[in-house]
Amino acid sequence: MDRAMADPVVRARDLWKSYDGRADVLCGVDLDVAASEAVLVFGPNGSGKTTLLSLLGGLDVPSRGSVAIGGQEISRLKESALAKIRLHEVGFVFQTHNLIDDLTVEENVALPLRLARKSAEARVADLLAAFQLARLATRQPKEISVGEAQRVAVARALANGPKVILADEPTAALDAKGTTAVLAAFELARKSYQAALVVATHDADVKGFGATSYRLDAGTLTPVP
Repeated sequence: MDRAMADPVVRARDLWKSYDGRADVLCGVDLDVAASEAVLVFGPNGSGKTTLLSLLGGLDVPSRGSVAIGGQEISRLKESALAKIRLHEVGFVFQTHNLIDDLTVEENVALPLRLARKSAEARVADLLAAFQLARLATRQPKEISVGEAQRVAVARALANGPKVILADEPTAALDAKGTTAVLAAFELARKSYQAALVVATHDADVKGFGATSYRLDAGTLTPVP
């Protein structure tokens, strides 16, 4: 992908973050992510990866700097406006799938659509088929494998057609087979659903995935050749 020609879906400029006057967690981070682009952010635990994703997704606000999604500056929006951004423009996938135990796979995928008051049936059927989850539609999370549950989480993240998916250590709890399946799900999200993708990880098995890689260490983001 020609990054110079593609308008970024996500644009972060001079991002700084500190908590309660402590040392800076992020130090002047710049990042552009284009539509359908996969970006990997490597770094050890405590390097600021989760903080970066929280700022990019509007879960937190920077101490200084700016974040824009689809050209809209979100860094200084009120919480009600940020909630709409998180519901419609951003999909989140976490280390644990965070599915709701009392809902079926189908109901979990449909949940963002229900919250947005959108028709869910056709979209959910499409996502379940695309991610090879249709056979699990009526099962609850406790009845499927961890890897399958994480694939459900990716499908749920795509429910409202977000511009970007932010994934925080999504393969940390998976074995090699589960990791391969989830990475394939991310590739489908990127190529078939045109979602930009930012994956924060310290998992060496993910290194071959994604066209653009960075390392985050001591709050500083640097490209990986």
